[in-house]
Formats: sequence, C-alpha cells, structure tokens
Amino acid sequence: PYDIDVEQALLGAILSDNRSMERASALIKPEHFYDPLHGRIFETMSHMIERGGVVVTPLTLHATMKADPGVIETGGQAYFDALQAAAPAIPNIRDYAGILADLAVRRSLIRIGEDIVNTAYDAPTEKDSKAQIAEAEKALYAVAETNKYGEGALDFHEALRRTVEAAERAAARGGRISGVTSGFHDIDNLLGGLQPSDLLILAGRPGMGKTALGTNMAFHAAKQYMRDLEANAEYPSGSPVLFFSLEMAAQQLSGRILSEQTELEVWKIRNGRFSETEWEKFVLTMQELSSLPLYIDDTGGISIAQIAARARRMKREKNIGLIIIDYLQLVEPSRRHDNRVQEITE
Repeated sequence: PYDIDVEQALLGAILSDNRSMERASALIKPEHFYDPLHGRIFETMSHMIERGGVVVTPLTLHATMKADPGVIETGGQAYFDALQAAAPAIPNIRDYAGILADLAVRRSLIRIGEDIVNTAYDAPTEKDSKAQIAEAEKALYAVAETNKYGEGALDFHEALRRTVEAAERAAARGGRISGVTSGFHDIDNLLGGLQPSDLLILAGRPGMGKTALGTNMAFHAAKQYMRDLEANAEYPSGSPVLFFSLEMAAQQLSGRILSEQTELEVWKIRNGRFSETEWEKFVLTMQELSSLPLYIDDTGGISIAQIAARARRMKREKNIGLIIIDYLQLVEPSRRHDNRVQEITE
C-alpha cells in the first residue's frame, strides 16, 4: 500500500513553506516514503533546513541533488518545480504525514507476515516454533517502537487541562487519589495513586517482601475495580492488572493471595489439610476471588519485546490499567550488552 500523490503533496508543501518540515519530521522519517527518491528528497530538505542559512526552493534543492540518479531520471529541477506547483493551497501537513506513516507501517506488517509464512515453511529443524514466535514478536515490537513519535510539545493550556482532569477524577473519588489505588493508604496519599505515566521500581534486599507487596497491590487494584463497577463509579480507582511473574508460578501467587484472604497457612493449602470450617471458608473465598480482573503471566525468560507485545494485547482485550513485573533482573534483554547494568537499564 502506498500513495504517491500524498508523498508529492507533502514534499511540495515543504518546498512552498519550509516551516512545514517541523510538523512533518515530528511524525515521519525518510524511510516512511514508498518512492526511494521521495525519501532522499525529504532527507535532503531536512538536512538543509536544519543547517539553516539557505531557503529550500526547487533551485537550491536541485543544486544539492543534481547528481542523484533519480533526480536526473525525473527531469531535474523541472520535477521540483512541478512538486511545488502541485502543492495544495492550504496543506494539512499532519494529515499527510499521518497517512504516510500508516502506509509505511502496513508495508512493514506485510513484510513481517511474509517472513513469518516463509520461516514457518522453511525453518531448519533446530529452530522450533517457540523461537519463530519470539522472532515474530520482536519484529512486531520493532515496528511499534519505530512508529512511536509522540504528539510533540504541548502548549501550556493543554497541559493545564490535563492537570485539571486529574484533579476532577480525584475529587470524584472523594478527594483521595487520581490514579490506580495500591491498596496501601500511606502510599496512595504520597503518590496520589499509581499514575498512568509512572514507572515505579521497588528495590530491596532478598527476602524483604517485594513480591508480597507487589502481589498485594495487584490484588487490591483488581478488587477495587470490581467494587467500582458494582457501584457504577464514574471514575474507578481500581483497574484490571497484568502481573508478569518471572520467578513464581501463577499457582504459587494465587496460593499466596488465597492464604492471605482466608487467613490459612500456605502449607495447609498445598497439603489440603483443612478442617470442615476452613474448607468451607476456602471454597467461598475462591469463588469470590475467581472473577477478579487479575491476569498472571508466568512465562520464564520473557524478553522486553514479548512483554510489550503481550501488554498491548491485554490492554486492547482487557483494558489493563496496571502492569507489575516480578522481577526486573529476570527479564531477557532484546540484545546482549557488555555488562549486566546496561542490560537492566534497557
């Protein structure tokens, strides 16, 4: 999929008004163009505008690119003149750039799909299906990352509006928190809840209770979300949770939660040594907790790319609002580094 007309309209608009390059370069790169010549033209104009001192016109652009075989083939300066002449009177640069970025992503997805099919047919015997899936996830993650350009700078009015919205959510929840509850009042009071923009790292020595704290946060956020739905709350303070457990199995984590909620020792749950009263309490609690929107992925040795891909899928399917990873050092880096510090930093 491609659209040569949109590519030409964008280049013509930049030739007509060099300031348009700022808006375009925030969304696309030269590789987003289907026609390689158009990609080279965009890159050359970008470099000329960045250096400053010269206005990019058909004449100056031709002087810079006159040795390019594609420019010679298309007619030299006459092609640049035609681009500028065909530029829309009131161009919408962001729309043009958005269209080209979307088409480039589609082409990348088609290439990845073809690679997946060819690999599945012709993969060597030592390359099993899990390795093929991991490669596909990494390729999709790379496409997603290269397509992330953000929304650019926010004017102060928009930043203030978002701040007011967060304050409104906190007020609607009784003046307590604007983010997702952690289940711990002191933490929520300090942070205002777990905010969507936050990356929080919990550090501590082995055996200090990091997993227990993370599990409790996940449980309380999911449980509060169910309470909010039952109360028809306009702004839920809980949320569905995705828990990546790289050390413990999902069964162990759920056993911990059941032990805390039933006030039964973990060993009783593992060995099934219940009194009649304890068994009844255990079953009733299990039924009550089974509907919680808490999803545990206990895949060992998972990579950053796989975590990102699975988190995006769960966000689409379950509207995840909180992700917990236990623990950071067990995440496989997408590529090997000289030392472990660099790997963990990635």
